[in-house]
Amino acid sequence: MTRLVFTLALLSAALPGATLQKLSFDEMVTQSTAIVRAKIGPGAGRQHGALVYTHYQITVLESWKGASGGTMDVVTPGGTVGRLQQSVAGAPALTPGAELVLFLWTSRSGLTHVIGLSQGVFKLERDAAGTVILNRAPLAANLVAPNGRPLHDDGMTMPMSEFRTRVSSALARSR
Repeated sequence: MTRLVFTLALLSAALPGATLQKLSFDEMVTQSTAIVRAKIGPGAGRQHGALVYTHYQITVLESWKGASGGTMDVVTPGGTVGRLQQSVAGAPALTPGAELVLFLWTSRSGLTHVIGLSQGVFKLERDAAGTVILNRAPLAANLVAPNGRPLHDDGMTMPMSEFRTRVSSALARSR
């Protein structure tokens, strides 16, 4: 499944209006190699063959799976290298200085990606009572179900406490 998501991500770099399989929360948990709360560092474009990726140095503040603190290099498809610029529909825009929850996976090439493009990026916000809320806006990419049926995405919002419980439950079920 992870290979399919990566393949679709690569195709979307070359095809306007490409589609991406929508992942459930449990699928993101089980397919991720790391799930972290991180502070995003500056990004820099680098070319990998015909593709351009933006590399971000992130500082891991909390980990639920995989990573155990320190820093990591995370890539997003698209970016700028010299006069070459590529953009990918649905690719996350990571803002340096932002604190985010990221679902990550490391490819065979050793690059660590956000799973499902923007599906694996959650902003941290506080509600009026001061509760930390995770929020993922609706995706800009065309999404499909595993059977190929088009899907609409409404985004996802949940309190941090619910997030922790859901991650722990999904990890326990996958063992």
